[in-house]
Amino acid sequence: MNDTLIGKVIGWDGKEIILKAPFESSYLMEQQGYKEAEIRLIDGRSISGDQRKKAYALFRDISLFTGYDSDHIKGVMKDDFIAKKGWPEFSLSDVDMNTAREFIDHMVEFCLEWGVPCMDSLLDKAQDVSRYLYLCLYHKKCCICGKEAEVHHVDAVGMGRNRHTICHVGMKAMALCRAHHDEVQVTGQHTFDKLHHVYGIKLNELLVKHLNLGVLNTE
Repeated sequence: MNDTLIGKVIGWDGKEIILKAPFESSYLMEQQGYKEAEIRLIDGRSISGDQRKKAYALFRDISLFTGYDSDHIKGVMKDDFIAKKGWPEFSLSDVDMNTAREFIDHMVEFCLEWGVPCMDSLLDKAQDVSRYLYLCLYHKKCCICGKEAEVHHVDAVGMGRNRHTICHVGMKAMALCRAHHDEVQVTGQHTFDKLHHVYGIKLNELLVKHLNLGVLNTE
């Protein structure tokens, strides 16, 4: 059973949040023996005009890609988001800012996974840039323009080292198409990062395995 409670933050000691939430079913508490709870923090602010604009732009892009009208896409995207998150129904007219942020990133991920061409860069729509840059690597989509990409090593592999046999875990990388890969070679990494507001993401074992980047460890 998945129970959704609305509670209040009543304290914070610098390390832990103290919450208070009503729950009057002694039967469920005794039968289920709840030990943990998933917490979603709501800061009280409503969706911003900029967030609403980005959400509807994504509805348009997905609509043009799939052939379904924007209202249909809006409903499908919301239903999919709610089902995966286990969150209650919401309206984009007054939803809280945190939910709006998660919902927009959910659609950004959908566009990356399915190769949805967008009129504007997904980088400008992403609410969590680090998550976006990670997903661009995972789906091998250029983090600047969204085209098919290759893995660009922000950390230099080094002269004389074979990139197919070294351990890539912990190295920083980003997904760039050929044109943007050529650009970074000309401008230099620091200038490129500053110009496009991007940065390298540390490769973890999942990414290294998924991208087939050689060995996982050096032992």
